Amino acid sequence: MPTLSFRNILQDQLPANGLVRRAIEKFAGAWFACFFVMARGDFANALSLEHARLASICGAVGAAVSVALLAQMDRKSNSATRQATISAFATFIGDSFAHPSHFPPQWAEPLVTAMVSAAIAVAIWHAQSWAKRLS
Repeated sequence: MPTLSFRNILQDQLPANGLVRRAIEKFAGAWFACFFVMARGDFANALSLEHARLASICGAVGAAVSVALLAQMDRKSNSATRQATISAFATFIGDSFAHPSHFPPQWAEPLVTAMVSAAIAVAIWHAQSWAKRLS
């Protein structure tokens, strides 16, 4: 009889196409994007627990939305466009959920945050492709 172990779960989910790895990537991308956009260039004053908390909410919601989307898709195919679209959509929802916009109109800050998150996703996708070619 097969046993359920944490190690088996990690081996199944942490490969490059696994949901846990993608959730971690999307959380980090959304967190950094949200934190940078909230800072609006003033990083000395932005280093606060409140900003980190709001960015964490944005990242967690973004990761959950990403996992919900990826669970329905074929994870064997991958492209920079696909990763950017998923990141942008999930981060827009996460930022809208995390806090009210710091500048008007209400959708402007989530849209900027989503674009930054999409750029981070493209950079991660290219870095992973480059790392695979090196090995």
